[in-house]
Amino acid sequence: MREFDHRQILHGAAAIAVMLALGMISVYSVQAFPLHGGNGIVNATVYGIMKYEYGDGLYVDISASDADRYDVDLIDSDNNTYNGSSGPYRSTLHGFPTEVRHKGSIRDMLLFDVPDEIIIKRLRIVPAESNPFYINWTGMPEIAGNNVTLRFYGATFEPNGMRWRQGNWNLDISITNLANQTAECNSSSFSLMDQFGWFYSGEVGEQSREILPGESLRFTVKVPFVSELSSPTAILFRGLKLDISAWTIRR
Repeated sequence: MREFDHRQILHGAAAIAVMLALGMISVYSVQAFPLHGGNGIVNATVYGIMKYEYGDGLYVDISASDADRYDVDLIDSDNNTYNGSSGPYRSTLHGFPTEVRHKGSIRDMLLFDVPDEIIIKRLRIVPAESNPFYINWTGMPEIAGNNVTLRFYGATFEPNGMRWRQGNWNLDISITNLANQTAECNSSSFSLMDQFGWFYSGEVGEQSREILPGESLRFTVKVPFVSELSSPTAILFRGLKLDISAWTIRR
């Protein structure tokens, strides 16, 4: 057999080995968005959320019928209520500069001034001419295995500058230690996978965080030097693969 054929066989075997290794990773697929709600007259849809890039806050990407005006409230897991800081979803003047209309609906991005570690419970939609209704939140992305539970709350993209077209993804996660001994981890314990199947490692050099048995710790995982063309689809952590594709938007 020619040397060229040997190379082909070796490369094929390596590719199969990689696929088998990836197949052994636990996968949890989250089909969170879109979320829907309505009152029989008005329907609304939530397409996703993004963390506010300049401080505490959360964007909600939402659409509803363009025949009415709406207030939108965000309610957290402690039943605290927050109003969209941009005001009503549709003003009395019927128009924000960022609104987009399509097939009788209007879509916009609402910014809520909320604490950094908020857990969303539901949205309350209050139309001007019909009854209020709720859009209940589905569970945030979560996966359990290898004596830990990993949960994802959101992410922000931090550009490094126009020259390099790269940036840092800051992942808001929590880990619950299900083992009988103290667990340790830091950003370098994690990897981020983009839509092209490319893996980016978490930042190296951070001090390890200790998590006592039965306790949880919420912190930010920094993943540097990610291409601006990359959209995160999964977080990898010690054999676990958490699907976050429905929850991350770069801009």
